[in-house]
Amino acid sequence: MKRGAALPTMLLVIAMTSALAVGGAYAARQLASNARNAERGADLEPIAESALVRAVAAWDSVVRGSQPIGQTAELPTTSPTGVRVEVWITRLDNDLYWLVAVACGPVRPRLARRLGLAVRITNGAPTPVSQRSWSELP
Repeated sequence: MKRGAALPTMLLVIAMTSALAVGGAYAARQLASNARNAERGADLEPIAESALVRAVAAWDSVVRGSQPIGQTAELPTTSPTGVRVEVWITRLDNDLYWLVAVACGPVRPRLARRLGLAVRITNGAPTPVSQRSWSELP
């Protein structure tokens, strides 16, 4: 080995080790942040789902029957403290409706869950179009 090569070599080793440590800490913090956000987002899904269930349970056939095809109506909603929930009903056909519920969290980053449900009016009552009529929307 050449004379004086040990110091630059050790400085390079220390710099690379430090970069690996910083990169590992950054990756760990990002993974923890993503896990927290996923958990908070998962807490919003049941709120959006219950808003859709309430919208179907409070179905007003007279109002929905007078809603023009292609028009979207916003429903009044109540939500748990701090969570904003919005529900819309779009009439797609004479007896087919598309319901969308969005639940937004109160703290930053503002996470949201959006669920959709397709229902068909059968004998004046809304029924899901299929067994898997719920869908999470992007």
